[in-house]
Amino acid sequence: MSHTTGRRLPVGRRLGAAAFVAALALAVGPALAASASAAPRTAPASGHASGHVHGHASTDESPVDALMRAAEVRYADAHWNWTAWNDSTPVAGGADQPNYQCAEFVARSLAAAGLIPGLSPDAPQDDYFTYHAPNGEVYDLLLISDLPQYHNLYDYVHDSGIGVDLGDHPELAKPGDIVVTYAGPDNTKSHTGLVATAATATSEPLVDGHNHARLDYGYHYFAPSHLVQIVPNALAEVWTWALEQEVLHGPIPPVQTSPTTKAPLAPRALVTDPAGPQV
Repeated sequence: MSHTTGRRLPVGRRLGAAAFVAALALAVGPALAASASAAPRTAPASGHASGHVHGHASTDESPVDALMRAAEVRYADAHWNWTAWNDSTPVAGGADQPNYQCAEFVARSLAAAGLIPGLSPDAPQDDYFTYHAPNGEVYDLLLISDLPQYHNLYDYVHDSGIGVDLGDHPELAKPGDIVVTYAGPDNTKSHTGLVATAATATSEPLVDGHNHARLDYGYHYFAPSHLVQIVPNALAEVWTWALEQEVLHGPIPPVQTSPTTKAPLAPRALVTDPAGPQV
């Protein structure tokens, strides 16, 4: 696994990061005991597409990894039909969600599992639009499409080291992994969703998504797709990375206090995905 820049921390700092993650797991474990992905669910599926592996899958995961993945899926299953990040008014299945789009939905699911240091799943939308990461870069976590002037959600997942692109390999999908659709101009990224359940003998992996509210849709509904698998020990990896980068770039800017109102934000101009298939 590689990171953007920086040197490895001394052993004491790495152990400190590991201790933090262990404490986090002990704190959240009881709340996550009932995983939202415990049983397979049925969903529509579509045709198969092939691809080349871009990384190596691993099954060497810990109980902390299971808790982390459960936290992602619990958030996704609870928010798949929300009107906006701070408006729980449900929309109908398949309805538009212009104020709560696909990349933001996946990013908030990752944040709910502690995978975006300094960012909470209830943080204001602006904090996702201009996320000041530990490596000194600013990421637009509302964006999945490839725009050269922006570092998007995919860039963050790669740069932080929490995910590896396996190509089109749904058989390797686990709850909490990310699906990225390549249906934009020149086969670029155009959409993303979160794996809710792994494949079973009778069902392909099921995915939750936004832009159009989707719960438990088959992996190939989002084709042509790549699976971005969350790496083993991702929590330890990302927080070690954050500590490393803090040495180089200073501390992460403080997170804003989330607003108490449940009213959605007023419409405003945001950089969102360019026109492309949004399934």
